[in-house]
Amino acid sequence: MPGQLIPPPELAPAVPKDATSQQCIAMWVDLMNACEQFLLAGLRREIGPDGDLKAAYRAWYAEQMEEHDRTVRRMAERFNRSGGGDAG
Repeated sequence: MPGQLIPPPELAPAVPKDATSQQCIAMWVDLMNACEQFLLAGLRREIGPDGDLKAAYRAWYAEQMEEHDRTVRRMAERFNRSGGGDAG
């Protein structure tokens, strides 16, 4: 794995086979919270200790949503060009 930043999926920790739905949801929430903390730490590093973290988060989120909208628009355009848009 030299040069790889992300390990292959087979090395990812497995969810226990006997985990309940509630336990799986709790694991997902923990993962999402950890990811949010990484995001906030990255934004804090960019803006410095005196920067407005909430404003930086709002700007980051707006940029993500703009990119998402562009991606969805491109997908819809390709779908329509391929003839997939004719429902009737």
